[in-house]
Amino acid sequence: MNNDIYLLIEHGREYGEAYVLGWFDNEATAREAALRMEWDAYRAELKRPSGWLNEKPVPPSEAEYKRYWVKPLSRFDYGPARPEVVH
Repeated sequence: MNNDIYLLIEHGREYGEAYVLGWFDNEATAREAALRMEWDAYRAELKRPSGWLNEKPVPPSEAEYKRYWVKPLSRFDYGPARPEVVH
C-alpha cells in the first residue's frame, strides 16, 4: 500500500513563496490537476495585455519552469493518545 499523499503546490510570483493548494491520494490525479492549472494560467496570460514586453509566454508543454507542481509527502501512523500529555 502506498503511504504517500501528493500536495499540489503553486510557486508564487513574488519572493519565491509557495502555496499548498490541495492534496491528492493519487499521484497521477495530482499531476493532471497541476497540468490543467498550468494550461489555465497560460491561457489567462495570453489574454492579458502585454504592456511594453511583446514576448508571448511559453506553453507549458515547452517550458522548463512549472508554476504548479506536485510534491509527495509520506503519511504518518497515528498512535494512541497518552492522557498524561493531553492538556
